[in-house]
Amino acid sequence: MNWQKWLPSPQQISNAAQLRGNAYTNSTMRQTMGMILLLGLLAGFLPFVLNWIRAAQADTVLPLAQAVQATSTTGGGFLGERLGMLWPVNPLAVAEFYQTLTGLEQPLPGWMAAGLSAFGEWLNWPLGWLSVWIVYGVLVMVANKLLGGQATLHRFFAATGYAAAPLLLTGLSPIPCLGALASLGGVGWALAVYIRANAEVTGLALPRSVAAVLLPIPVVGLLLLLGAGILFGLSALLML
Repeated sequence: MNWQKWLPSPQQISNAAQLRGNAYTNSTMRQTMGMILLLGLLAGFLPFVLNWIRAAQADTVLPLAQAVQATSTTGGGFLGERLGMLWPVNPLAVAEFYQTLTGLEQPLPGWMAAGLSAFGEWLNWPLGWLSVWIVYGVLVMVANKLLGGQATLHRFFAATGYAAAPLLLTGLSPIPCLGALASLGGVGWALAVYIRANAEVTGLALPRSVAAVLLPIPVVGLLLLLGAGILFGLSALLML
């Protein structure tokens, strides 16, 4: 199999990450899709290893190990209580429930169950990146049209996929302190690449490209808040 059909060249990825001109128009959507999948797997490798170790130490699958760790570090406090809100779930009961689940007998050895669940979480890295790339890209394309930008979907996605290159830094997220700084820097860098790529393929001036890329962010945030509010309301009704 010819890898050049599925991946851009390393030099082209480097040029795009460095915001160099004409670095975003010489690739296909298939190439950038392959690049996103590969970079997502590379970024998720360190978290995969650490998740496997964490779950194996708890002798259970990763979601239960994460739930037990999360409930144990809250110290019984929870957000709703601190904000003076009614919360329909007792956090101590939830913690005891997760502890009980981790102690149940399972068909697979603990290390194997931990590894398989951590592997599934690892695969979610590139799949999540692809989902964000496509869904967010559609919203940006709508904003581009409103602001007078012109580009086909194929050219747009082939160019903006290069924003995945700086997101490699998010793979350092498990490292204390450094991981948070690296992730924040990677997201900011990726945003800069996305804006430059969008400007180049749509013909928009840089300020208009910035507006087109940033406009969907509050829209997505509002939708997430509405979804969270609906779920909270449903959970409260079910507990009545």
